[in-house]
Amino acid sequence: MGRNGSLVMPISIDSQLIPYVAALAATLLFLALLWIRAKRAANLAAKKQQDRLSRQEKDLATVNKQLLEVRSVVIGLGQKVSEQQDTIQILNDRIREIENNDNDGRLYSRASKMVKLGADVNELIQECELPKAEAELMMSLQNKIASKQEDRSPQRAPTRRAQAPRSESAQPSGYPPRRPLKR
Repeated sequence: MGRNGSLVMPISIDSQLIPYVAALAATLLFLALLWIRAKRAANLAAKKQQDRLSRQEKDLATVNKQLLEVRSVVIGLGQKVSEQQDTIQILNDRIREIENNDNDGRLYSRASKMVKLGADVNELIQECELPKAEAELMMSLQNKIASKQEDRSPQRAPTRRAQAPRSESAQPSGYPPRRPLKR
């Protein structure tokens, strides 16, 4: 206890040391303030960095979702393209098959040419293996077409080839060989 009964003891400082002690206290106070400011700045920078990282993670998650959506769309489109290619291949095969198996169309085309060249119903029946009704219809249609063409150009008459008696095995010249009917 001190002289006056107080608990604080008086400190005696040399008067020459007071400016040094004051300078030391001011330096310590300045360093403490700098440390507090640096800590606040570091905390603020860390918070900004954390916020930036959080935004980037959200953006990354959004981009990942979009990428997954794009992937699924691309996969779906790839499947549709593959299906379309299969369909195109099937259709191309069917077209080739139809082109190869179009015997009826060839027979009718041949019959039409024969009528234009002057063949009669019996020749159509024998050479093109057409039923009598179809041969007569073919003759009638070709005659109508020929008469319409004559009406348009009166100076031009249709040419008919001379009819010669034929044997059943004789083929008209210029025509492909006869094929048997499929039944």
